Amino acid sequence: MQLHTPRYLPLPQIFGKIVDVAASGTACLILNDAGEVFVWGYGILGKGPVVDKSQEPTAIPLTLFGCNEFNPDGKVVSIYGGLSQFAAVTNNGDLYIWGRNRFGSLGLGHLDNQFFPIKVNIPGYVKKFCFGVDHCVALCKSYV
Repeated sequence: MQLHTPRYLPLPQIFGKIVDVAASGTACLILNDAGEVFVWGYGILGKGPVVDKSQEPTAIPLTLFGCNEFNPDGKVVSIYGGLSQFAAVTNNGDLYIWGRNRFGSLGLGHLDNQFFPIKVNIPGYVKKFCFGVDHCVALCKSYV
């Protein structure tokens, strides 16, 4: 959907209370108060290499953000969007990132695009995050 003027976009109650939003050049994310992340648009959406478009918000599985039987209380608390990538920070201060990895801009140690959220190895608690055109930066609190 292309919009050139602001317009109210009602979302069904099934998404819960929306607490954060993020957008890339071709997709949008919403985060609800339960820590669930929903994505729609086209490009690398975070749901694997096969899913590259969605007209309606669909959930990204919580397990991709580290919520599992070993970390049942883990949840996403903030989301960020760049030109062609997204990131999420959890209540544990972990950074998960996905999208186009131009020039290794996702900080993963390789040049391949990342098709689903993956934890970035940062020796600290991520407090704030931001994307540039071909880079990203995280403000962290050291564990030491």
